Amino acid sequence: MMWPFIFSCLIACTGKLVSTSCSLELSPPRVVVRFGDSFSANCTSSSDQTEGIGWESPYGGVDLTLGVSSLLFKIDSVPEWEIGPICYVNSRDGDQCTEVLPVTVYKMPDSVSLKNLSTVEEGQQFAIQCDVVNVAPARHLSVLWHKGNYIMKSEIFDESSPSPVSKSSVLTLTAHRDDDGAEIWCEAKLNLWPEEQGPPPVRSEAHTLTVLYPPTFTNDSNENLEMTVGSKISLNCTARGNPIPSYHWEFPNFTQVWNRSHDVNHPILTPSSKFPGIYTCTASNSQGTVTKYFIITEAPRELVSTSCPLDITPPRVVVRFGDSLSANCTSSSNQTEGIGWECSYGGVDFIYGVSSLPFKIDSVPEWEIGPMCYVNLHDDDQCVEVLPVTVYKMPDSVSLKNLSTVEEGQQFAIQCDIVNVAPARHLSVLWHKGNYIMQSETFDESSPSPVSKSSVLTLTAHRDDDGAEIRCEAKLNLWPQEQGPPPVCSEVHTLTVLYPPTFTNASNENLEMTIGSKISLNCTARGNPVPSYHWQFPNFTQVLNRSHDVNLPILTPPSKFPGVYTCTASNSQGTVTKYFIVTEAPRDETIIAAIVRLLVAFGLLLFLACLVFTTHRGIFSCKSTISKDNLPHQYQCKTNLNGCMLASKL
Repeated sequence: MMWPFIFSCLIACTGKLVSTSCSLELSPPRVVVRFGDSFSANCTSSSDQTEGIGWESPYGGVDLTLGVSSLLFKIDSVPEWEIGPICYVNSRDGDQCTEVLPVTVYKMPDSVSLKNLSTVEEGQQFAIQCDVVNVAPARHLSVLWHKGNYIMKSEIFDESSPSPVSKSSVLTLTAHRDDDGAEIWCEAKLNLWPEEQGPPPVRSEAHTLTVLYPPTFTNDSNENLEMTVGSKISLNCTARGNPIPSYHWEFPNFTQVWNRSHDVNHPILTPSSKFPGIYTCTASNSQGTVTKYFIITEAPRELVSTSCPLDITPPRVVVRFGDSLSANCTSSSNQTEGIGWECSYGGVDFIYGVSSLPFKIDSVPEWEIGPMCYVNLHDDDQCVEVLPVTVYKMPDSVSLKNLSTVEEGQQFAIQCDIVNVAPARHLSVLWHKGNYIMQSETFDESSPSPVSKSSVLTLTAHRDDDGAEIRCEAKLNLWPQEQGPPPVCSEVHTLTVLYPPTFTNASNENLEMTIGSKISLNCTARGNPVPSYHWQFPNFTQVLNRSHDVNLPILTPPSKFPGVYTCTASNSQGTVTKYFIVTEAPRDETIIAAIVRLLVAFGLLLFLACLVFTTHRGIFSCKSTISKDNLPHQYQCKTNLNGCMLASKL
């Protein structure tokens, strides 16, 4: 019969085109292993159509093993920082499915240490750096900063490299006197395990802060004191500072004889009640100087006082160190007896019978002066008005330091140094990135004399920062907008950022190729430095490996080599891996079906022909012809090896 032929031809030509779903299970589903240690995993297929299983890996790969539903993968000593074993199963229907085993290879840091440790000044912004040496993978690293038992800061890192790298975390603080003696330390931990599991964190040594700070008075406001006849008063100039402050007293002109007979390097003074006037106390140490005024007057005989009628023009003075200044003091009272100016420089003795008195200094010699105008009235009252004077100096220089090439994901700090500026409490530092202001900083500085200040800009490097221009500028906020001297700017620093490779298309790719076609495996990656490439091919393509230059981002393998292609892009900053799983595309069913239909039709025609021409004796004539002797030709039906019926002449 014809039907067996047709059915056998259909199977032979088309095959079975039904694919089964991927039913792989990896145990364990994820591996965390220390570099150099061993690990194993099992790949199991639950499909009853499994033909065999294999493991594709640059280390420990297992060739396709037929007739198994489970296959063990094992590495005795992990030799690389990034491996991606792939289990693949081939089905009897020609399908293949794969599963990647996620493997995290780790290494605890060689050391965790602090640097940039020094004595600091109050109000100074300073940075302590925690260096974590040779840890992997850094994307799972966190650094915790401790002050005693209090966690001040926690930092993680955007690091793509799986191999050991050294990372730094910077803790930026503004020193305060309360920080003196505090203990600072950092610890590094890998977040690869649930809480309380895995190796313990690695911690640095503890650093004890030493903070120097200028004097501040216990009671920092000026004091107006009254004394009655025969009484004594104490002038308390006690100040707290590190180092311990020394004291200097200045007295009214008419007490200079008394001044020479007393040791005045004390915080508390008890002057004679017969010496009223203005007493000036200065407390100083290496960090700064502060001044306090005690205005002592005799208590009025009656408890009625008049309002102070003084007016100073201008009411406030801003003057550059070494320049001149002048002001005028005027009394509007018709009871004015006289006016005077009390000052350590340029003071004017009391003058009777005037209602206005100028004050002038040709060259300001000190960083803090407080001229006071005082008026005596006929009713024995006295009132005092202080002229606020700010002495300033623009910085000698503004410059950047800690300038270096940085790696993407690395936190780094650039320092702006402002040298010899006064008064720093009016200083602001602006950080610019191009025309954009990134950060503005002011300073809590009590010293009126020139000091050097530093501002730190902390950034996390990104590839988009490469080529960006950073600068800082220092300005004194002593004048209305657009007035006063211009800001002093630093040089411009152009950032250079190194970063590891990343693929243009980062995900693994599953590709199909048809017979005779070619495909391109695009492994292009972006990185700085420019990445180099390494390809690994299926075992049966090693000849291709030797005959091609594979340090290229794009590969075009011959269509006769399907399998798993592994591309590695690497530079000095890291390595990334991408897998291309290349399989044969199913044959075109439309063409095959057409061929089968033609074969069926042809076989059916032959079968019908045999039925039409068969005689009652089993003899048939394929054609009604008459021989030369007018006798019909007779034939006998026979079936050949292909199942076709043939006629033979009798």
